[in-house]
Amino acid sequence: MKKKNAALVMAAFSAAGFLAASPASAATESQFPPYGCDSNRYGILFGEGISMTCFSLPRHSETYRVVAHCASGSSFWYTVGHWVPIGFGPSTAECHGGLLANAYVAGYHVDDF
Repeated sequence: MKKKNAALVMAAFSAAGFLAASPASAATESQFPPYGCDSNRYGILFGEGISMTCFSLPRHSETYRVVAHCASGSSFWYTVGHWVPIGFGPSTAECHGGLLANAYVAGYHVDDF
């Protein structure tokens, strides 16, 4: 009976770990920015940020912003940058973590308007 209970507990922990880790692995994207854009990753205290400057985008648009896909351990969330006109200053998004779990940019994409 103890072996069955131990097997059930291990199966539950295994399933919980599998479900919690799947979103972070699915969010990784290409390491290269979109055509017409330049990106730069930088470190901050307990985290990482991404800065992107676009001079042209595939669709006609006036403004853009970068959206960072942040990850820390089994947590996953999005952080958006400010809207910026095409050809002007960079749009930046930062992933802030905690004292015991640093956050990093798992991927990113560009929203245009």
